[in-house]
Amino acid sequence: MAKKGQKVTAVRPQETPQVVTAQPNTPTNLIAGLIVFIVAILVYANTFGHGFVLDDPLAIGLNKNVTRGFQGIGDIISGSYRENSLGGQLYRPVALIQFAIEWGVSPNNPFIHHLFNVLWYGVVALMVFLVMDRWFDGKGKAAAFAAALIFAVHPLHSEVVANIKSRDEIMSLLFVLLAFWLFSGHLKKGNATNLVLSIVCFFLALVSKEGAVMMLPVFGMTAWWLHGRSTAESVKKGALFLIPVMLMFLIRYAIFGNTPAPAINIMDNPIVGATGWGERLGTSMTVLLKYLVMMVVPYPLSSDYSYLAFPLTGLGNIKAIAGLLVYAGLLIYAVRGIKRSNFLSLAIFGFLFAVFLYSQIPVIIGTLYGERLGFLPSFWFIGGIVYAISGIIGKSDSPSGSFASIVSGNKIFIGGILTLSLIYGFMTINRNPDWRDNFTLFTTDVAKFPMSVRLNNGAAEELIKAANPDIRSEKECSDLLARAEAHCQAIMKIKPVATAYLSMANIRLMQKKYDEAITYYDQVNDLKKIVDTGKAMAYREMGRQAGEKENDLAKSREMLGKSLALNAEDGETWFLMGVSFGVAGDHLKAAEYFEKAYGLNRDPNCARNAAMAYRNAGLPEKAAAFEKLVGQ
Repeated sequence: MAKKGQKVTAVRPQETPQVVTAQPNTPTNLIAGLIVFIVAILVYANTFGHGFVLDDPLAIGLNKNVTRGFQGIGDIISGSYRENSLGGQLYRPVALIQFAIEWGVSPNNPFIHHLFNVLWYGVVALMVFLVMDRWFDGKGKAAAFAAALIFAVHPLHSEVVANIKSRDEIMSLLFVLLAFWLFSGHLKKGNATNLVLSIVCFFLALVSKEGAVMMLPVFGMTAWWLHGRSTAESVKKGALFLIPVMLMFLIRYAIFGNTPAPAINIMDNPIVGATGWGERLGTSMTVLLKYLVMMVVPYPLSSDYSYLAFPLTGLGNIKAIAGLLVYAGLLIYAVRGIKRSNFLSLAIFGFLFAVFLYSQIPVIIGTLYGERLGFLPSFWFIGGIVYAISGIIGKSDSPSGSFASIVSGNKIFIGGILTLSLIYGFMTINRNPDWRDNFTLFTTDVAKFPMSVRLNNGAAEELIKAANPDIRSEKECSDLLARAEAHCQAIMKIKPVATAYLSMANIRLMQKKYDEAITYYDQVNDLKKIVDTGKAMAYREMGRQAGEKENDLAKSREMLGKSLALNAEDGETWFLMGVSFGVAGDHLKAAEYFEKAYGLNRDPNCARNAAMAYRNAGLPEKAAAFEKLVGQ
């Protein structure tokens, strides 16, 4: 090992550390970094026209602090990520502050949020290059460029960039990389400012997304591994990063206190239903294997892996066994590489740290698997793999070499990387349009994962919304509702849930099968307000039908009365009740109902009918008052 204070290069597996005296070539870094940044922007440029998708509204449009713009920033800093801790006790103010600023500049405009998602992602890709280049001490510039390029176009990142809400992932990794870069600069030059800034950046990474805490050991490891510092000094340097970690936990305690976190729902993470540690560990190893496989072959991609897109498995399952063997092999290789200060071993440790939190082994989290959760681990995986390949077919670079000379000196290596980048880039560009809106996303992904309750439910809801008789023909609406019903029936076979019954009720309502709609509504037991609104609409339409087509005023009033008992805020129902009394000759009663309807929806037609009814009831002053409202 090099002596304390010496600067050494991160080496290929077969090499030993060597002292580096040459300085990096700034123009070369500028060209390489700019290429990576531009490529990252280009592959996601087709997301600029997308809308708010999936859980974007929870973080933006339905977040009252965000929609207050600049005025909401104070409450964002002092509050939880989601109101009433929906989705868990999360403290992630960085992304929310950005959303609030963007909302303040351009309210309710998804374009500005998508634009900044892509721009920040481009900066992350740039930082991947700068961090790798600094770690390689300028002698692995081709490898650093290749790793950043692959990172920029990797299809696994499409959810992180195309889903605005995942800004927390982008910012967390960005600040982690800045912390690494500054810390490495401190170790090279002894600059205390860099150390302080590195600690600050790590804190910002933690409050962007708490998963960054898994990078805590890396600081001390890089001091020893890449910079030749003694074990004692490396431990002391790394321990400084406990400061932002403790600060984060203090803030969390101040906000949440001892309040227990909400229980994990089996529909979000089916592993809570695992029978014993055998099934839990077997499923966890399958999940870990999935993260590795998707790093190499990111297909098929999906926005959801909840119940039952990812089935539970025991330890006897071949995938669980494979996962256990692969990860055991990685750990053994990483440990054996410690003595040689092998960078690939460091990358493996970094990957294991990053992915361990999401394995469900230390703690069960809110989701079983997610492509966005592979964002931080992918930095280590891509960096390690690219570095290992460069050690086989690449050539060591001169820190002062030009970008052209570095590329020409590594033709085979760079050629292979460019080929893979083109493939990955095509996959990413092709995946992005699926995130355009919820209709496209759910209907596309459910075809790939038909056992997902959430995807089936989302597809059914979007198909029902699309079956709008005002803009579609009767046949088109019928076909869309039939497709929606098929998804509901699929849910019933997998695991009947309240939302499936609700969707079936809405389908029957749109099909004008009102009795069946009410039957389905009655089977929903945990969405009372939505159910009551739907049932009220069904009773309203039955009342309309009884009055207009059956000429049965008594039945009409009975149905309309049931509707008002469930939802007294529907102006249309009050209006229909007024019509029924008007037809029966009870003009005063009719006028009262028309007046109530007008108070709810300010419809001139309601005012006109109220005026006529009051005049027929012998109240000209009241009639005149409503006649004045007709033209307003």
